[in-house]
Amino acid sequence: MKLFPRIFATFCAVIVCAIFVASSSFWLVQNTLAETRFKQQRNFEENLLSSTMQAFHRHGDTGVREQLIQWGNNPGGENLYVIALDNKNDVLGRPIDPDEIDKARKFAQSNPNSKLVKIGFSNLGEEYLFMIRGWNYERTPRPPSPFFIPGLPIAPVWHEFIILSFIIVVGLLTAYILANNITQPIRVLWRGMDRLAHGNLQTRVSHQLSERRDELYSLAVQFDNMADKLQKLVEKERHLLHHVSHEMRSPLARMQAIIGLIHVQPQKQEQHLQRLESELGRMDLLVGELLTLSRLETSDLPITLEPLALVPLIKQIVEDNQAVAMQHEQTLYWECEIPEDTIVEANESYLYRAFDNVIRNAINYSPNGSNIRVHMYDAGKSYWQIDVSDNGPGVAENQLPHIFTAFYRADSSANKPGTGLGLALTKHIMDRHHGRILAENLQPNGLIMHFLLPKFIPSKNKIRQKI
Repeated sequence: MKLFPRIFATFCAVIVCAIFVASSSFWLVQNTLAETRFKQQRNFEENLLSSTMQAFHRHGDTGVREQLIQWGNNPGGENLYVIALDNKNDVLGRPIDPDEIDKARKFAQSNPNSKLVKIGFSNLGEEYLFMIRGWNYERTPRPPSPFFIPGLPIAPVWHEFIILSFIIVVGLLTAYILANNITQPIRVLWRGMDRLAHGNLQTRVSHQLSERRDELYSLAVQFDNMADKLQKLVEKERHLLHHVSHEMRSPLARMQAIIGLIHVQPQKQEQHLQRLESELGRMDLLVGELLTLSRLETSDLPITLEPLALVPLIKQIVEDNQAVAMQHEQTLYWECEIPEDTIVEANESYLYRAFDNVIRNAINYSPNGSNIRVHMYDAGKSYWQIDVSDNGPGVAENQLPHIFTAFYRADSSANKPGTGLGLALTKHIMDRHHGRILAENLQPNGLIMHFLLPKFIPSKNKIRQKI
């Protein structure tokens, strides 16, 4: 059974039952009030009847007529009848059923202590019946009917059919509105998921439920966030596949050409094999960096962070690159203005790779004889800062925001070897360490990279963390 009929049936039953319960409660209250009013009216009528009989004994039927006329305008006074039994007529001439008079007379004869029906005699011996109309009712009467709807006032039977039909119609209509109000957003989400499953990654549904502002709207917003992330992920994968195929095509083409040259020029086989080995190394480096980048971009795969001495790590990276800088006739400086025992929470291998990428880029893109500077200092309350600056050509200002994008190659690096993944890897590594990396041009020439690493606050219960 689908959700809508189940919700509809449940709401319908609840609403109809609630209407009956409410009407029953209303009827109970009204019935109690009616009984109280009925008893009060009976007491008043009994007093009227007693006063009328006293007036009859003192003044006769003339005094009774005057008193009945006077009381006829008061509530309850219209129900008091004085009937001359010789002709069975009311002293005021009001119509009354003779059978009712006979029943009241018999009741009065058999119940002389009744306060609602009494028999009196005039001075001339005429017999009179004093009665309260409806003397035989102990409560407000209700005519019998095939149905009983609580709270329905005394009325013809067909009124009950109208009220019963009205309750059912209102219950069905209200249940339909409520059930549709709940299931309509679910249908919107279902259609959105169906379109998303069929490859329409631009599907968004929250705008269709924007007027609700409830939990179902929040669910639609989460659906849009999921679809947005999925779309970006797929686009990133397509972008990555496009660039990988482009990057792989060139070394593969060169390797095919080298193999052809080996067949044509066997006497230069050794030379060609060295070139082939170089191309294979480049492809191996590209594949390795792609795997690392993919692993870092998958945020649900944790990397281990543990307390690490920052100064010895940076010092080791600088020393490892001294030989490369010397080959380019460059000078690699290291300046440290932070304590030797400074600790950060980091993954040593990933952090080494991030700084090594930036320092090697500075070496590769700086002219021979230039200076490269690594400067460590305290950036304030929350961060340690490491700056890597060079005397290279820098990067065009409009290209600076894009240099951390995978496979992006600035104009100044077009003639330099590389995969275009180094700075993208560095950016992801810094993000996973809750740090930042910024790039800025120097004047008159050069580029500076700012690394910001959060300061480590040791905890007794915290030795290792995975993010």
